Amino acid sequence: MKDKMKGLLVGLTIGTLISGSAAYAAGTQIEVAFRALKYMFDGVEKAPVDGGKGFIYEGTTYVPIRFVSESLGKPVEWDEASQTIWIGDNPTHIVATYQGGQVTKKQLDTFQAITQFFSPSYASVKDSAEYRKSAVQDLIRNRILASRAVEADLKAAQDKATGQINAWKAQDTEKWSQSLQAAKLTESDVEQFLAQNYAMTSLLNSSITEDELKAKFQANVAADKDIYTVASVRHILISINDPQGQPLRTKADALAKAKEIALQLKNGGDWAKLALESSDDPGSKDQGGLYKDAEVSAWVPAFKKAAVELPIGQISEPVETSFGYHVMKVEARTVKTWEQVKPALMLQLAKAKLQTFVEQELPGLIIKLDIR
Repeated sequence: MKDKMKGLLVGLTIGTLISGSAAYAAGTQIEVAFRALKYMFDGVEKAPVDGGKGFIYEGTTYVPIRFVSESLGKPVEWDEASQTIWIGDNPTHIVATYQGGQVTKKQLDTFQAITQFFSPSYASVKDSAEYRKSAVQDLIRNRILASRAVEADLKAAQDKATGQINAWKAQDTEKWSQSLQAAKLTESDVEQFLAQNYAMTSLLNSSITEDELKAKFQANVAADKDIYTVASVRHILISINDPQGQPLRTKADALAKAKEIALQLKNGGDWAKLALESSDDPGSKDQGGLYKDAEVSAWVPAFKKAAVELPIGQISEPVETSFGYHVMKVEARTVKTWEQVKPALMLQLAKAKLQTFVEQELPGLIIKLDIR
């Protein structure tokens, strides 16, 4: 008998169609004819790599599904539990297995969608392999840490998440619904995400001791003695260059103008008027040059030094920084109390503990990644 046509009894099963191999199905046998078929995909000939052949049965041509789908660039999976063939996107595909659970593709997609819901900038990298891997690791991290929280903290986290959702809805119910719809998310998706994050935060915070807080405080002060100093400062900036780096005036002209403004202020000039007319700082000129209750550690060194050392109420001589020349007056200066400092210390320590978990413990808890 010619090779291109051979009679054969085969089992017609799902497994056969996926793998291209012959098998017997219980109680079902059919007679088919194998043919040496040619497969063309957009003008390009392709052949099954395992040598599997198509066959014809009652006028219908059958070919291996895996071969066709992969030739079209689509993954194919067989789900034994549901007796389902998935071609292309399979939301039930297990992208990660870790000690205590698994993550499906749909769960990862939802996690990424929520991340982009709160931080739209992630949309530009959402399909990159590196970002997908990072996202699934973050999801596993959140699940594991949240699961370690005590029952009372889990309930408090859920209540807080529900309250936050209700607060957002109260602002504009229609806009809230539209935002969820645009992101292809449900309210439950977001609420669960928030509750998990709140529970994780509670766990991290509960592990921080008073001794750790004091040690962190001392380390921060050792690094910058003025880190917790807060000041209200008025200033008028005379720049040498504009925001695009183009020259506005010479350095000598800028200094001369700053000295002139300082003299006017010392002679009773109006800060609000002079700031509005002369200051090159768009962030403060409309407020009379005032930065109120600002942390001095956020300022450039020369400006910070003047804010810390200048006597209260005294108008300075021009202070030079990378921005130009400043005429300054400190209106108030205080040091934060322990209770004011403590939340920031908690945040610093919680972040450090989270990073330690990610670097030292999490890798050993992840069993397998299969991200698509």
